[in-house]
Order: sequence, then C-alpha cells, then structure tokens
Amino acid sequence: MRMVFDASVLEMPFTGIAKTSLLLYRECLAQLPGLTVTGVHRKAVAGEVPAGVALARGGRLFSAALWRSHYLPRQVKRQRAAVVHFPWSGGVPPGLSDCCVVTTIHDVLPLEIPGGFKNIRDEQRYRHDRQRDIDRSHILFTDSEYSKRQLQGNFSFRSEPIVNYFGPTLESNGKDHPVTDAAESSYLLYLGGYDRRKGIVELLQVFLELRRQEKLRCRLLLAGKSHYFSEELRRLIVAGKENGYVRELGYLPDGELVALLRNALALVYPSRYEGFGLPPLEAMHAGCPVITTSRTSIPEVCGDAALYIDPRASAEFGEALVAVENDAALRARLREAGFRQARKFTWEKAATTFLGEIRRFRTRMEEQ
Repeated sequence: MRMVFDASVLEMPFTGIAKTSLLLYRECLAQLPGLTVTGVHRKAVAGEVPAGVALARGGRLFSAALWRSHYLPRQVKRQRAAVVHFPWSGGVPPGLSDCCVVTTIHDVLPLEIPGGFKNIRDEQRYRHDRQRDIDRSHILFTDSEYSKRQLQGNFSFRSEPIVNYFGPTLESNGKDHPVTDAAESSYLLYLGGYDRRKGIVELLQVFLELRRQEKLRCRLLLAGKSHYFSEELRRLIVAGKENGYVRELGYLPDGELVALLRNALALVYPSRYEGFGLPPLEAMHAGCPVITTSRTSIPEVCGDAALYIDPRASAEFGEALVAVENDAALRARLREAGFRQARKFTWEKAATTFLGEIRRFRTRMEEQ
C-alpha cells in the first residue's frame, strides 16, 4: 500500500505535530510490510525523518496556495497513492476522490478560547475551512475524546471522528543525559511555548511570590520557544531572572529534555485549553511528577497520576508547588503513578488504530 502525506508541517522546526506524525508513520511501517510512506513538500525540511519515510520535494515555483490545490493532488495521482494523509489539521485540496483521504484535526481550540478570533469574519472563515476539510475527508482522526466532542458540537460529519491518542515523543536511546548545569539540582520545570492559555503568567506570579515569602527554595526553568505576548509576562520573567529564580532554556534537544524531566521536582503545566496535552505525557513517561489542570483533554492524558490545580486559585496553586518541593513521598507516588499512566499511550496502539480504520474503509469501498 502506498501512502502519501502532506509534509508541509516538516518545513518548520519540529515540534509536537511533526514529531507525532513521524513516529506514527514509523510504527505503521513496522506493522505493515509493503507499506510505503512518502511526504510531499515544497520547501526544505527542517529536521531528520525516520528510516523508511521517503520525502519528495517539488513545486518550489508555485505559491503555497497553488502548490496545495494543484501540485500536491497531481503528485498523489502520479505516485498512485492508495491513501493520502493530512496530519496538520486540514488543508485538504479538491481532486483526491480516487484515494482514501485521511485527515487529523488535532483540536478546534480557537473556537473555545475567549478572543480566539480578531473578528467574526475570521471565525466564519475558520469554520468554513474546517467544514470543507471534513467534507473532503473519508476518515477523520482527532487527539482526544474532548476534541471529538468539540468537533461534533461545531461541525457536521458523514461518520464520527476517531480518537487516536499520541504516544510519547522524547527518546533518550537508553542513555542518561546529565543535566548541563550542576547548580540546577532543585527546580520546577515548565515545558512548552509561551502562550496565554497555558497559564504561564499565573505560574510566574505564584512562583515569584512564594520565593519572595521564602516558602520555596527551588528555581523555575522555562523550556520552549519564548514569546512575550504581554508586558506583564516580560516583566515577571525579567524579575525572576534578575533574582536568579527563573531561567529560560529555549528549545532543547530531546536528550537534554529527558534529563531535565528526570531530575525535576515536577513539571508544572497549568494549561487551560489543550487538544491533547503532550508535555504531561512526556513527563510521566520520563518519571517526572506532574502538576497540571483538570481542564479540557488533560485528565484523559494524566488520569489519577497528576496533582491537579486551578491556575486562577493562587493559594491552591502555591500549596501544590510547596508540597511537591517538600514532600519526597508525594513525588515518589506521583512518579510511580505517572509511569503506569504513560504506559497506556503507545505508538503501537496509535498505528494499529490508524491502519485499522484505513483497512475498514478500503474494505467497504471494495464491497460497494
């Protein structure tokens, strides 16, 4: 079976969607002998792809819109693909009726987050584009039961979306990577981009106040792409860095992230809106206690293995941070519960679900 995927997502620095897509394809190749997987893209790819995943670059002279609407469908037909996958929440062009069109819509968070659109016209365009992607797809996957409910509440479907959970993406190749700075021996870790919905402002407010009151002794490390979306966020980070309490690490290689998670007091992830919630899964997989929220999809990922807080309840939030720093037994319980919970999420299961739905669709088509 030949499968082509829209590799546009690989043209940017590899983050969650790129990593999860490639790990899914790697496991599909392992499970299905004879499968070929080829990513079609216009610009240079920003990272390495797993062995067995082929890349076909072309159409560089096309605009992005023309590449998607004309070049990509022609390449799918030229390669005689039985399946074409759109892993990056849509962008499905017309003219793909001769193969099985599979789309992954990870979430519809802009419809849920207050102020998710600049104006009503942007929201209408978003709704139109997502419904068009759904209508052009034969199989639709999403990341969680929560995202499935949100999709069904906002769009119409010929058949219901299929939930296909991620597995962890961080791999250490069996080696323990030492923490680069030995002085960072006691720290809380925030992992992810700086985004208002992820509660990073509330985290900094609570953390810095506890440090000021000398109720915490640890540092706070921020790993991920920095984006100062407000002057308040910038001010908090600057104040924390000047006092030596906060350190920004930016993007880090997987091995360093694994080491940071293994050695952290806890991952603190006070996000209010998630379609899945990959950082808590990475933390549990690495043996790192998790402090997070019970919002949106996160309880599906963390189960009973996390210490849940309300990021708006500063006293409760602060008590959780202090407890994790001071209570080794609590950390041990969360660590062991996290290991058990993380084992429920595997790429073997994800690939089995992905390939199984494709097989069922192709069987139905052959019977008609």
